[in-house]
Amino acid sequence: MEDVTIHLVYTRKKPSHLTPFEPARRHTLSTLAIALIIVSAVLHAGWNLLGKRGEPSLAFFARAMATGSVLYAPLLLWGPSPLRLPDVFWVWLIATGACQALYMGGLAWAYARGEVSLLYPLARALPVLLVPAVALPWLATSALNSGDILGMALIAASALVMPLPHWRALRLSRYLTPALGFVLLAAVGTTGYSLIDKHALGLMTTHGYTPLQAGLHYMVLQAMTTWLWMWPLVRALPNERHAARRLHRSPAARRAWLAGTMILGTYGLVLIAMSTSADVSHVVALRQLSIPLGVLAAGYWFRERLTPLRLGAIAVMLGGLALVAW
Repeated sequence: MEDVTIHLVYTRKKPSHLTPFEPARRHTLSTLAIALIIVSAVLHAGWNLLGKRGEPSLAFFARAMATGSVLYAPLLLWGPSPLRLPDVFWVWLIATGACQALYMGGLAWAYARGEVSLLYPLARALPVLLVPAVALPWLATSALNSGDILGMALIAASALVMPLPHWRALRLSRYLTPALGFVLLAAVGTTGYSLIDKHALGLMTTHGYTPLQAGLHYMVLQAMTTWLWMWPLVRALPNERHAARRLHRSPAARRAWLAGTMILGTYGLVLIAMSTSADVSHVVALRQLSIPLGVLAAGYWFRERLTPLRLGAIAVMLGGLALVAW
């Protein structure tokens, strides 16, 4: 449920293709939109921290997605019935659910093996590099400008620096770790659903949905489909079966319910903010506040060591993301 990657691919030459949201009359963010985005950034960092606390697992996120699906299901009563949508929409929905499950699994398994202050920024930023690599060869109307290229170069450089405790530690083994492998898996999942979601939301708006209705309905349907992919994986993997049993008997179950509320809540707030703003690029850029919030919170709650090199790399990464967003 990210938006900076969609922004990069779909805005060249046709700014109205930024998101499924129609331009509003105002060209600056309202106070309400800014407040919603800030709350959304806090929630996004928060559910990732909840996923790290205790014993990170796919079972935890599966329970979270099930909770979110049930809690927000009444939104499906507002607007057209999803049953009116064509068969191809459901194909896209099944595919995006698989990508979301890949993203959640990658995050869970990465957090079980590494630090949030390293993995969370990478999971947020790497899709900005992967989406154009996949999409641009197939999109004749898209082109990267100099700001995009500079921004992506900054992101790539910061991603290479972040795993290093100091400059003298530069060696290949620093990057060949299970935690970084799983965070790359999460980024691949984000890349997949970022490209799929644009098409699915476009189908919804051509079949009677307003942009906001499409986003909220899609949010709930995607969560349901994601859970349908995740739960069989939990049952099939021995470690995840054990994690699910432990989760059922521990206070962590309540954290999973809270995480599910936050996962869908953060996306819903962004949708509302986008529907009130003409310049969605500002929404995309401001959402990256979740990165420093998540890193600082991880340093405080999990006592992760925030080296000057890592903090500097995160600052450079934020600059790159801002360049891409604008």
